[in-house]
Amino acid sequence: MNNPYPLTAVVAMARNRVIGDGEKLLWHLPGDLPRVKALTMGRPLIMGRRTYLSIGRPLPGRGTIVLTRQSDWSAEGVITADDLDDAIAKAAAWIDADSSREKEIIIFGGGEIYAAFLPRTDRIDLTEIDLAPEGDATFPELNQAEWREVGRDDRPAEDGVPAHAFVQLERVKVS
Repeated sequence: MNNPYPLTAVVAMARNRVIGDGEKLLWHLPGDLPRVKALTMGRPLIMGRRTYLSIGRPLPGRGTIVLTRQSDWSAEGVITADDLDDAIAKAAAWIDADSSREKEIIIFGGGEIYAAFLPRTDRIDLTEIDLAPEGDATFPELNQAEWREVGRDDRPAEDGVPAHAFVQLERVKVS
């Protein structure tokens, strides 16, 4: 199935590729949450059940599509999907239901979801954090030949906030 809209992974990752530990946020970057809100507002978010449970609720102004193997799982305000094509189709239907919605689908985690969607992902909005915490969820290794950096905003460590960078990657188009 071709993607009806571009797929963008939005992820914060430590230098050891860790994105989470299954329980709590591993870092606090004051500038990251407003950035994530701006990148995701008006768009559907595809995430796994554990990522959804760690957030605890649908995020306002965004569609929440939870990809889960538990066919009986549900939550108020959440659209469930049982495979990648189903999740993309439901995300596209959410976009198409309102002409004011952004024509982009956000892949929102966790590690298994990023890995499953990576071959179909067009863009990555990445926050690189200069830490190496313990964690059980990681972002998949990228084939550098398939991606090019199109933007970077480096931020130095200050006031207890680790150094980090906001990075935009685009898939290299093969002709």
